[in-house]
Amino acid sequence: MNKSNLHRRTFLRGAGVSIALPFMESLLPRSSWAIEKVSRLHRLAVVSVPFGMVLDEFHPSKAGSDYELTSTLQPLSKYKSDFTVFSNLDHGVRGGHGANHTLLSGIKSTERATFPDGNLTVDQRAAELVGHRTRFPSLVFWQDGMSYTRTGVRVPSIDKPSKAFRLLFVDANEKERKFERDGLVSSGSILDAVRTDAKSLNTQLGSEDQAKLEEYFNSIRETEKKLELAENWIDQPKPKPQGASLKQVASGARDEKIGSNLVDTWLDLMYLALQTNSSHVASLAIGNCNWGLDGVIDSYHALSHHGQREDKLTQLAVVEKFLMGRLANFIGRLKDTKQADGTSLLSSTQVLFGSGLGSGSRHTNENLPIILAGGGFKHGQHVDGQNKQPLCNLYLSMLQQMGAEQDAFNRSQGTLTGLA
Repeated sequence: MNKSNLHRRTFLRGAGVSIALPFMESLLPRSSWAIEKVSRLHRLAVVSVPFGMVLDEFHPSKAGSDYELTSTLQPLSKYKSDFTVFSNLDHGVRGGHGANHTLLSGIKSTERATFPDGNLTVDQRAAELVGHRTRFPSLVFWQDGMSYTRTGVRVPSIDKPSKAFRLLFVDANEKERKFERDGLVSSGSILDAVRTDAKSLNTQLGSEDQAKLEEYFNSIRETEKKLELAENWIDQPKPKPQGASLKQVASGARDEKIGSNLVDTWLDLMYLALQTNSSHVASLAIGNCNWGLDGVIDSYHALSHHGQREDKLTQLAVVEKFLMGRLANFIGRLKDTKQADGTSLLSSTQVLFGSGLGSGSRHTNENLPIILAGGGFKHGQHVDGQNKQPLCNLYLSMLQQMGAEQDAFNRSQGTLTGLA
């Protein structure tokens, strides 16, 4: 076997392991973080839509705190002081649907090699910060393709509410727990073998390849930590939320394809995941669907290609106001939920809404529709990033609010100016 074949074969083998394992469920026992003050338990909830918004009906015309809500934002009026709406923020990328996946990172997957953290998304960076405290470091619901680890791995989604319910709230039996333990042991053995093989190459590599190998070792070490933490949760009982509607979710009756029902169900599950401390990072990517709303007959994707046709815009207005209404309900539930220290769950939860497309009709990735609620920020304003601040400036501000000691995130040029 020649040197080049060994080099290539080992790294393909290593990449296979790193792809397979980043999503292992990991957590410290509850007792390790229960003593922390509730106010320190930062959370992040992301809701993304795939086809942009009708921007003229989304972005306010005036910046500042005395702006008027647009027609699309009207359902959020009760919580105007709890959120900030942004305009003229984007990542400076192009590609239409092909760049939609950059919403949470600013980096196309094909360009990740040129950035220190690859195309790491803000939700997965948040999971690195706080994921060790919960059974699930992060949760991705409905559609995948929006969340990526720093190694460029796309985080798979939980695509059905019934699957999410079982994962979050149904305890495994002894046979399933044994299978999970055996899987952790097997994964650890594979990591040992790959690390041994990779170390044998170190003396044969140039300085650039040695740096790549060190990055790979760091990935292995992080995965080993996750494996150790995951074992602590195997025998920990899961929370048992109550409610008649949850019985329908558990049975699979809410796994239907009607978009309006799916949005309600997924937001319920996201709220429960945060409220029960099952995870402190949850992302919901809404997929293409038929809505089941009065007056709406076309699919979401078909409506996004409205071409300024009045019948399409009328239907789309119904859909977008519905989404804002459900976002308002979600914000309201977080605000009404009190933590042990008397503060609201919203005060420690950043709620991000957005799309990687600005206008679905024009397929542009400019001037993205973005809302941020809660999380301890002072809200109640419209921030116009007319000086072309990168959207990653907002993400850096969010991460610093969560305790990240970093001064850059992907395309950021600093924290976002104008964010109260």
